[in-house]
Amino acid sequence: MRSIQWFPGAVIATVALTSFMAAPGVSLAQFTALTGSPLGNNASGFGVAWGDFDGDGDPDLYISNDGPNLLVRNNGAGNFSDVTAPPLDNADNGSAAVWGDYDNDGDPDLYLVNYLAANRLFRNDGAGGFTDVTAGPLGATGPGQGASWVDYDRDGDLDLYVVNYGTANRLLRNDGVSGFADATTGPVGDTGWGVAATWGDYDNDGDPDLYVTNDGPNRLLRNDGSGVFTKVSSLVVEDSGPGQGAAWGDFDRDGDLDLYVANYGMANKLMRNDGGGAFTALTAGPLGDTGNGTGVAWADYDNDGDLDLYLANYGGTNRLLRNDGAGVFVAITSGPLGDTGNGTGVAWADHDGDGDLDLYLVNDGSANKLLRNDLSSGAHWLHVDLAGRVSNRSAIGARVVLLAGTVRQIQEVSGGSGYFSQNSLTVEFGLGPAAKADSLIVRWPSGAVQAMANVTANQRLALVEPSTVDVTMGATSPPLAFDLPAPNPSCGPTRLRYSVPSETHAELAVYDIQGRLVTTIARGRQEAGWHTASWSGRDSRGVPARNGVYLLRFTAMGTTRTHRLVLVQ
Repeated sequence: MRSIQWFPGAVIATVALTSFMAAPGVSLAQFTALTGSPLGNNASGFGVAWGDFDGDGDPDLYISNDGPNLLVRNNGAGNFSDVTAPPLDNADNGSAAVWGDYDNDGDPDLYLVNYLAANRLFRNDGAGGFTDVTAGPLGATGPGQGASWVDYDRDGDLDLYVVNYGTANRLLRNDGVSGFADATTGPVGDTGWGVAATWGDYDNDGDPDLYVTNDGPNRLLRNDGSGVFTKVSSLVVEDSGPGQGAAWGDFDRDGDLDLYVANYGMANKLMRNDGGGAFTALTAGPLGDTGNGTGVAWADYDNDGDLDLYLANYGGTNRLLRNDGAGVFVAITSGPLGDTGNGTGVAWADHDGDGDLDLYLVNDGSANKLLRNDLSSGAHWLHVDLAGRVSNRSAIGARVVLLAGTVRQIQEVSGGSGYFSQNSLTVEFGLGPAAKADSLIVRWPSGAVQAMANVTANQRLALVEPSTVDVTMGATSPPLAFDLPAPNPSCGPTRLRYSVPSETHAELAVYDIQGRLVTTIARGRQEAGWHTASWSGRDSRGVPARNGVYLLRFTAMGTTRTHRLVLVQ
């Protein structure tokens, strides 16, 4: 296997963590393996990317192999066909493949990383046609491994990060009509034995940060804006194991992104984000799997409202880890989920439009599998397709916040994660027993915030970014909402924003981590609409509060919303 053959060998809860349990007699995991041609391609496979290349509303597949790659069209009704044609029939040493609309023309383009051959950018020209438009630094010929699309500078078009094995990684800035320029500076040009990369806004400051896996140690690079990245020094995030796939996901629903990292032949780690740049390594039970970990991917496969995890092991048993909602993961691997081939890339998508998420598994030298999710738990779901206007058209980097009862979820649109792979660009939530989302809030990469109230479950919803950075509402009245504090972490005044759909009594207060009241920011009757407030960082006596973690609690109309704030003065 390409990146492996050289080897010698207390949660702070801000919402109630309740889960929807399966009805009596319903299995916790029911998947069917589909391996007919072309899904069961048995080449030396590495990566898989879901993307709707033909714009017909269902996700298609691109599979990267050490040999001819495949473009597989989803024809609906469980039928797939091989539509590979030049130039997508790349026969070099394919590694990562990722979809992203780099030219903002409304259809996804494809970037392919090759190992010891030129990387390629394929422009989607519509009607199933692609043109190789590789030029300049896009066509690097180094030992390419991973790749991920990102709008790191938030200028409205997609940039690329490419990971190389033993030579410098590259950040390629999209300059529009003038093409891509090498913008590699500082730690983004890491020269370790690079494997994969994934972007996520772990510090909630509005711009994407970068995690790079190496054959030890890994790197967390904080995006400080203006093209500046800072290496975050931490024994936890700089995991020294032979890192392979990594993926961001808010498993504990506390409003920040956590990270799971797969290691080859050593214990994997779930790195819980504790805010303020601090992470805690969790390896209890199946989380610390010591197999030959490669691909990892988060998804709420059972639609109970929290993220579960699939892990591929190279030459060992793959595992599905179910999140029970209280921070505990249980291995419920059964049937085809426990595939024992040489597992590499894995990625989730709702390929058949039935509301639950299916998984594509790539094997190196044996048949790949599409694992169709047949669980019929009765849980509700909501899928959201985003299209940027001021932001990049693919909406990569957008954050979606869903509030349903006491449960709050966040997800971000990713331009590539795991091991050489990419989940569907559709944002896919499970709602458990909730028949609607009370609020759905999108924070676009441009800074625009878009919100809807009372969104009915069991539908696929399409949202287009507003053309200004003002909040726009998808209903005649605003939702009951409380936005993330900014900045966070804070070293001074903290901006707060909330709304109520009708005139009501509301209260906004600050509590310390022991639950003691620090100060009340607002209390009394509030008119319908959006309101702003700020906390100066002082208690009710005017004394500066100590550095640490605080809870900002907003209560109105019988509902409480809570955000965590890290204060550093």
